[in-house]
Amino acid sequence: MSDKDSRLVDEGTPSTRDHPHSFNLFVAVSGIISLTLLAWRLTLTPNSPTVQLIDMFDLGVCAIFFCDFLYNLYHAKNKFKYIFTWGIVDLLASIPAAQFGTSKVIHTMHWPHLFRIVQGVRAIKSIHAIIRAVRVDRRSTMVVTGFLIAEITIVGCCFAVLYFESQDPNANIKSAADVLWWSVVTMSTVGYGDFYPVTVGGRFMAVLLMFVGIGLFAMMAALFADTLRSAAADVSAKVNKKL
Repeated sequence: MSDKDSRLVDEGTPSTRDHPHSFNLFVAVSGIISLTLLAWRLTLTPNSPTVQLIDMFDLGVCAIFFCDFLYNLYHAKNKFKYIFTWGIVDLLASIPAAQFGTSKVIHTMHWPHLFRIVQGVRAIKSIHAIIRAVRVDRRSTMVVTGFLIAEITIVGCCFAVLYFESQDPNANIKSAADVLWWSVVTMSTVGYGDFYPVTVGGRFMAVLLMFVGIGLFAMMAALFADTLRSAAADVSAKVNKKL
């Protein structure tokens, strides 16, 4: 382990070497996209289907951040130092800002200020994760680009389909929950057929989503295979060292 990795462990933060690069970068990219969506949410009419879809994406990102917090806490060499350094940032980043924004309790506690704090925390966490991974492995930039393109396309297609289908009275995709479920089954190429676009724009987005979904699953499979290869290489190196 390098001196830099040793310092990170001493500070209570898991080293980048011990942290899976792919998940680390996925968390960072998701945080940046979530920030963009939450900023857009401020300009929309409350309780609209678009706002509901943004809130659902926000909850998903918060779940990812919370899993990241639990992973970092479990692997931190000094859990006490981690909790009172980056652990606070990781935990605050898992607060669902959009959902709490509709709460009367949070509204009475000067909600706009809390919203800006959560946004800043997420920005710090995302930038820190990207810098930490790219510094160790320059090839991680390609992974960041791949995740960014895939997530932007997926999110964009969901909002586009929701907009196009809302213009047609014969459409069966009418709510945020409908389009979110439809996007999942479309990306996975399962295609149950319970929800489907009827407009030209919606069908074009569906085709685009299919290709992106296939590519995303292929990239995740490659990253998983590379993680297994690296783990096997580490085990083999330790065995050879003992011999």
